Amino acid sequence: MKEEQSYVRILEDRIQELEMVFQSSHDEIFVTDERGVCIRVNPACERHYGLAGIELVGRNVFDMEREKIFYPSATRLVLEQGNPVTLIQSTGTGKRLHVTANPVFDKDGKLIRVVSNSLDITEILTLKQQVEEMEKMIESYNAQLRQYQRHAGFTGDGLVAKSKPFQNALQILRRVAYVDTTVLLLGESGVGKSEVARWLHEQSDRRAHPFIELNCAAIPPALFESELFGYEPGAFSGALKSGQLGLLELADKGTLFLDEVSELPLEQQTKLLQVIQNRTFRRVGGREIRRVDVRFIAATNEDLPYLVEKGRFRKDLFYRLSTIPVHIPPLRERPEDLIEMIFLFMDRINRKYNFKKVLSPDVIKQLLEYDWPGNVRELQNVLERLAVTSDSDYIRTVPLHATLHKGVDKNPPGKDKAHGFREIDRLKSLVEDSHLQLEKLVAEFESAVIAHLMKELRSTRKVALRLGVSQSTISRKCRKYGLQ
Repeated sequence: MKEEQSYVRILEDRIQELEMVFQSSHDEIFVTDERGVCIRVNPACERHYGLAGIELVGRNVFDMEREKIFYPSATRLVLEQGNPVTLIQSTGTGKRLHVTANPVFDKDGKLIRVVSNSLDITEILTLKQQVEEMEKMIESYNAQLRQYQRHAGFTGDGLVAKSKPFQNALQILRRVAYVDTTVLLLGESGVGKSEVARWLHEQSDRRAHPFIELNCAAIPPALFESELFGYEPGAFSGALKSGQLGLLELADKGTLFLDEVSELPLEQQTKLLQVIQNRTFRRVGGREIRRVDVRFIAATNEDLPYLVEKGRFRKDLFYRLSTIPVHIPPLRERPEDLIEMIFLFMDRINRKYNFKKVLSPDVIKQLLEYDWPGNVRELQNVLERLAVTSDSDYIRTVPLHATLHKGVDKNPPGKDKAHGFREIDRLKSLVEDSHLQLEKLVAEFESAVIAHLMKELRSTRKVALRLGVSQSTISRKCRKYGLQ
């Protein structure tokens, strides 16, 4: 008797455990009899069909399929075929289910139950569809990019020239590519003067020889000679025992690109002039006169005639460098180039980081409306920032409101360099004027600062915010100093 009671308790415990598993399963468990009538279903059905279990029990799957509660019915197919069935099922609530239905037979082989397990894969299928759409969009963008690259406006790695101003500049450079005339590239910071110089080298007969770039602003004056000319063994303390070739010799038969040439001190300008004129030099610590066959290309974003006027740049060097001066237009003057450059740089970024990033039409619209005061360099940086900070492959927004705004300054850095130098000179002369007393000196400084900010910001309110005073204070001081 005790053994029988113990067996009953064990059986009850197991039934209770199975019931608990059945009811708590996250996946749907749907059980029908041999006629397709639902006899049991767990609570997951409510998420899938929007119906409670009590509303399903007792109903036939054939009727429920006709009513589109779910379709197609995996249970119906099992009843018709007698085999397990796996399929993707849709529901009246818009869900997509992965359903596996299995027949259950008695010992005589008669079908007595059909048990179905359903997993909600709606989100997975939605993501799969989005991925497929993005892959199609990426392929479409890549096709457009290849088309742009085949277009006559695409001239090489990083150079897109559909716009008339840039085409005119490159047309001049093509004419002088095969001669050794010195070229001076002019333009704002970031317009791509280095890329243009490298492109010019690739167009020339020197393309098989080195292209050496020297950033004149990055070399301390004390090291300029040893970097440019090289040095003999033991030429100075710390020198290599074997000596070292200079950039001139490394560029022999090739091109030497002098970037930011306006930053050279006058003493180095003199030495550079001698090399450009004679194509000869001596290594530091050496006596032998060496000859090189080098084509010189220089670049600057400064106003060289103004620097010559102020004695900061040698007139003879300016004339020697500017045999062929070519202005590289800023990006805001090349709107036709911008869309191609966006595609080009995004393709380059995707290849660099193994990404599949795509810009939405809204993002492209914002990029096209921006003035790009930092020019091509800024465009590259913004696109890379968008790509590496975006969580999705489909970039829908530009989280750079402080960077990309329509109210951008129409006079970006470099557009009025001469004016900036004149203001600096004025302030310097005030300090050096021994006849000015403190009160007069302060007034002159105040007048100069407000005049500069009024020219830049064109609003007493903005100037007041910039200087941390009231608008009425700025208005009063403008009247005091006769400023408009």
